[in-house]
Amino acid sequence: MPIQHTFIGDTKTLEALRRFLDVLAEVSPEPVCPPKVIRGEDNVIYVEVGYGTDEETLLVSKCMADVGADILEETGLLVALAPFVVATAKHA
Repeated sequence: MPIQHTFIGDTKTLEALRRFLDVLAEVSPEPVCPPKVIRGEDNVIYVEVGYGTDEETLLVSKCMADVGADILEETGLLVALAPFVVATAKHA
């Protein structure tokens, strides 16, 4: 899965992000647009990704929330999915 990112971090941060993205790549359904990684002002690593329907968005959100919680517990770093429904896919 192609990923858009401009991200610089220490080894611990990059490993946490890689772990999150590895699981995201295996989760079904496939996103409509590729993930984009950003670090928020709150130091949270957000992975924005668009899906075709509300149902797909909720399904992936539930799965990835567990992954993010595990990463937070183990590393102290918060990696969070920021999903959205792609408007053009919704009307197609």
